[in-house]
Amino acid sequence: MRRLVIYPEDVQGLMAVSPGHARKVIRKIKKAVGKDKQIPVSIREFSEYMGLEYEDVLNEVNAHKKAS
Repeated sequence: MRRLVIYPEDVQGLMAVSPGHARKVIRKIKKAVGKDKQIPVSIREFSEYMGLEYEDVLNEVNAHKKAS
């Protein structure tokens, strides 16, 4: 099954940033799209916010998940 939600650990791996910065990115996205703190950020929302291709991010997140 393919994941639809992105976590700070995924952001950290994709962007090569610290855990704190990855959490900050997730918080900024939630604020930009008007989500509460407990609602997860989708891979699509992350992709659109960062200006990245959805399929590329989706494939990378799911490939990383299998390698773990």
